[in-house]
Amino acid sequence: MSNNGYQPQSPEDAAVEEGTASEDAARQAAITGEVHLSPRWQARNTLIYSSLVSLVYLAAPVLYVGFTQAAFCEKLGATRTVSNLPSAAYLLMSPFPVIIAWLVPQTRRLKISLSIGYLTTAAMGAIVTFAILLPGSIWDSLRIASLIAHAVVLGCANGVVSAFNWEALARGVSESRRGKAFALAFGVGPMFAVVGSLGSQLILTNKVFGWQPPLWQPISYPYNFALLFGASTPIMALAAYLAHLYVIPVPKVDAERKPFVPAVFGGFSRFLGYRLILIACVSYLLLYAAHTVQNNMVLYTEEVVDLPAEALVGYQNALRFSAKVLAGLLLGWVLIRTSPRTCMALTALLDMAGVLWILFARGMSFLFAFGLSGAGELFGVYYPNYVVCCSPKSQIRRNMAFVKLIQTPVGLSPAFLGWIADRWGLRTSFWVALGVMGGTLVLIRTMLSPHPHPRPEDLEAADLENQALTQEQT
Repeated sequence: MSNNGYQPQSPEDAAVEEGTASEDAARQAAITGEVHLSPRWQARNTLIYSSLVSLVYLAAPVLYVGFTQAAFCEKLGATRTVSNLPSAAYLLMSPFPVIIAWLVPQTRRLKISLSIGYLTTAAMGAIVTFAILLPGSIWDSLRIASLIAHAVVLGCANGVVSAFNWEALARGVSESRRGKAFALAFGVGPMFAVVGSLGSQLILTNKVFGWQPPLWQPISYPYNFALLFGASTPIMALAAYLAHLYVIPVPKVDAERKPFVPAVFGGFSRFLGYRLILIACVSYLLLYAAHTVQNNMVLYTEEVVDLPAEALVGYQNALRFSAKVLAGLLLGWVLIRTSPRTCMALTALLDMAGVLWILFARGMSFLFAFGLSGAGELFGVYYPNYVVCCSPKSQIRRNMAFVKLIQTPVGLSPAFLGWIADRWGLRTSFWVALGVMGGTLVLIRTMLSPHPHPRPEDLEAADLENQALTQEQT
């Protein structure tokens, strides 16, 4: 009896076919950025990520090294050079995340590494507080040394936490759901920044916009600085606990540490060898450098409204963070509906709109430029996100450490734009920044793919494995 050429499939052939299909599915999931976690666990990871971002925003007056440290050093009688040492020390630690990413590549150590980073920050806040509370001015040198050490540790810990948090997000939340995480983190997070900024103002000066709360007990120096740094300790301790609650699928074949030179230098070559990552990084640096014209925008206050620059700083920051709340919610929704490239373009357009507004506005309406510029600051989220989309999960922490490293030259851009302003005027510096922003926008629209993915040749064994959460891990 004829069977029309049909041959029954052997069990061996069926197993091979099933294995091939499983491998293809794993490869497709690795390329598209999907995560094998239930919506419940992904929602939990989204809340944890947004909470960690919000806590860092809340402690920003201490964790964002600069104004507070310089003001305290000056209060201690330090020279302007010494007062700027904390900021310099912070920036010099940019290579540290690359070293830690090489030293600790394993997924199974992701959460503990994050917790250690936050706990280290908490401990340094406590050490500075202790140094401030030592009696007498004979300890001023120790206080200054503790501030510099605090900046060094923050430069190390913040970079590591940033790189590792990106990996936690990528491993714990599918790319298709990442817009919700960003909307929550950078829509709600800036509200905590406003609370932290106003709280620090109240602690240091006992007033907010010239108003003192009726029940507020004035805090004298140096206890005001001690309270400010001391408050960062429980905030960061809470962050360490929350980081431990991430639900991260651990691959059976985990990444292992490789020799330093091929892992770091070869990895950097591979990092920049992917055309989309290279263009995204160049775009990021260009827009970041142009965005630093914001300092000149503050100085422009005197020319526009004939008031000293410091007279309106509080209102400018209020507009900056308020607009960031709205933009954070909007851009998260846009990411869900469109593509990573669209959000990159929108942040560049917001930055350009801020510069254009300040060029043509008259009177107090020029303040609106700070709202547009503040909304554009979210390029610091959506440009690195594009690099994450281009990176296999096994290489995210290393790649994000490289992104942190290559930001270092941007530190020269404020001085360059300041030199232009001194030589040709503030308006000329605005036009220069606007030109760079426009060139960045053209680069994004013409050279980047809307929906980036890792290159198949970059995928490793841990990326191809089905990383569904096992019952034991649950």
